Amino acid sequence: MNINLVHFIVPCIDSVIAKNFYKRIFNFKSVKAENKNIIVTVNEKLKFELEETQEYTNNHYVFEVDETSFDELIVNIKKEKLLFGDNINELNNKKVRQSSSKKEIFFIDPNSHLFQIYAKISY
Repeated sequence: MNINLVHFIVPCIDSVIAKNFYKRIFNFKSVKAENKNIIVTVNEKLKFELEETQEYTNNHYVFEVDETSFDELIVNIKKEKLLFGDNINELNNKKVRQSSSKKEIFFIDPNSHLFQIYAKISY
């Protein structure tokens, strides 16, 4: 079966703040706005719909990126002065977890969603 996730709703308090944050950190592009919801492009197949709501459950999003993108994300996260860490219980140690096969970080966005970003290491 060939299946792709193409659309995902990301709950947020303010969709404009969320859109601007994702643009600064991930370089996501805004594609359209409907009412207070904003759709941003994650990649050629996946879009996030930033849906304004006052009550929601925090989510955990995991992204695999290439090593260059990983390094760019670290720069963007540091520019924003975001707390990040090498594991889910140490979100403020400003360390990168590195093994022989990958490097990864964890951080929280303005809506308290947990992001996990990793890159497979190529030799």
